Amino acid sequence: MKNENNAATAAGMVATEPKRYDCCGELFYAFDLSVRRMSGAEDLIPVNMPVVLCDEVNVGDELCLVGQVRTYNKMVDGKSRLIVVFFALEVSEYKGNENEVELTGFFCKPPVHRTTPLGRDICDVLLAVNRDRQRSDYVPLIVWGRTARYIARLDVGARVRIKGRLQSRVYQKQTEQGVVEKTAYEVSVNRIEEVTDDE
Repeated sequence: MKNENNAATAAGMVATEPKRYDCCGELFYAFDLSVRRMSGAEDLIPVNMPVVLCDEVNVGDELCLVGQVRTYNKMVDGKSRLIVVFFALEVSEYKGNENEVELTGFFCKPPVHRTTPLGRDICDVLLAVNRDRQRSDYVPLIVWGRTARYIARLDVGARVRIKGRLQSRVYQKQTEQGVVEKTAYEVSVNRIEEVTDDE
């Protein structure tokens, strides 16, 4: 059942009350998994997990999940919004916090390169990752430094292989109701390489 284009591991503590839901006759849990970075910062990763993997899940449980980064569109306040989740395929032995993502896919939009107020290069990319049954996941990536400058020159359709971590990032957005706090979910890339046709 392994997809060579999309592999992820997330290990941490269940941070929100798991909710059960039914999708096409199969029961799932939905909850946030708190994963600590080496810096001590926390990523709150939204997880969807089939109930058959674990009979009972409670706040405070420590879990190591192996699966994929999945995306889908959902209407929120009248607008289509890209939802990013960790989709669990199996439960593994918990050995401490872990957050690893490996993806192979294609740039489906031009990379957006910018410089932070402190002069650091950053590049946003949307990566199309093929899945079974002729579906694709559209995974937002964030790339920093020299690597950001390098990939900013790549065209739509460029095929790349990346390694990184699934992260949550809180930001403030100006709306008609004032400034609201929102959370973005993306893969922070620490390694990226172009994939040639003969690989």
